[in-house]
Amino acid sequence: MTVLATVLALAVTASGLAAPAAADYVALGSSFAAGPGITPTQPGSPPACGRSARNYASQAAAKLRLTLTDATCSGATTADVLNNQVNAVTENTKLVTITIGGNDVNYIGSLFAYSCQTSGGSQCGTVDQAAIDRALTTVHTKIGNVVTAVRQKAPRAKVLLVNYLTVVSRTACTGVPLTQAQVDFERSVAQRLAAATRRAGAPVVDAAGASAAHDACSASPWMEKYQPGGGRAGYHPNLAGMTAVAELVVRQAR
Repeated sequence: MTVLATVLALAVTASGLAAPAAADYVALGSSFAAGPGITPTQPGSPPACGRSARNYASQAAAKLRLTLTDATCSGATTADVLNNQVNAVTENTKLVTITIGGNDVNYIGSLFAYSCQTSGGSQCGTVDQAAIDRALTTVHTKIGNVVTAVRQKAPRAKVLLVNYLTVVSRTACTGVPLTQAQVDFERSVAQRLAAATRRAGAPVVDAAGASAAHDACSASPWMEKYQPGGGRAGYHPNLAGMTAVAELVVRQAR
């Protein structure tokens, strides 16, 4: 096998699909970019990634008339992007969107653990607030490393960091089983993660700000409520949320 063929084979294995040589748009990131639970899933994508054919990248690519390589995957950390997903980026890439950092600080994982505990579930896991606090002090550097790696591979590409949609409002509600102390902590995590993203060295698509009135407790939510048993769509964007973020990406990309 030639060196080029070996590199291409590694890229297919790492991202779950072959990156076209002239991909216009590459999407990187975790579940808030992948879109678990939003049907239909992308044909041929790894089932574990929960990659929706109607996630924000898919919708934005169609509106921008760009060829999309979607490397997003549920559960991804900044290390996963650096070690695997960034292989989808080439020197011909024109646009890259990145939603990452939440898993580095156990953001959604802690939301699930607290909700499981408060609703009387079993095997809920624990939340180490001190560890989350420590992770939040360095996550901007890790996101920045992703931005740097992308720019090294595609110096002429527009790179956009898409932050995380708002999950919880100032108080809990039916379907969001959190104590007030837990709500306050999780909102603080979200705010600090958004601040870290702004420090990472690339323009930010402010999904967090745009969705502030569309949290899981709102009358017009862009976010699913808690799903007991760890359903992947729980505390994740719904189709309305993905469509709204796609509009933000299109506006900023243009």
